[in-house]
Amino acid sequence: MKLIINIVKIFGICLLRFPLIPRVWCVWLGVTNLGCLAFLSHVEAQVVLGVTGVAVIFQALVYDRLGFTRILGTAHVLWIPMFAWMATRLEVIQAHPELSAWLAVLFATNLVSFVVDLTDAIRFLRGERAPHYRWASTNPT
Repeated sequence: MKLIINIVKIFGICLLRFPLIPRVWCVWLGVTNLGCLAFLSHVEAQVVLGVTGVAVIFQALVYDRLGFTRILGTAHVLWIPMFAWMATRLEVIQAHPELSAWLAVLFATNLVSFVVDLTDAIRFLRGERAPHYRWASTNPT
């Protein structure tokens, strides 16, 4: 139950506490990744759904221990093997124009997010370890 509560808190922070531009970006990132639901008959979309689920669970576990820190985005490292695997399936993917278009948008979106995540991880390693957003003003987690 605590895992689910932490997931809700993370999404709540993104949707309610972030400034406008990061909030819009988080919504775009979520919607783009959840676009997999429109293509569940394709194994690529099933993999995106699985990787997204694992990443969200990982983030909830990190959040439980460290709060909303800059290290949360490291869960997105899972995108690297996912897209590497998809690169081996380009011929199959290109046979489905709608799937190809969604995956191209997903790749571009996740690439931008990964650059932001990498920057945040470096900042975390350099000492910015305090939670920078909170679910409630009196409780850092």
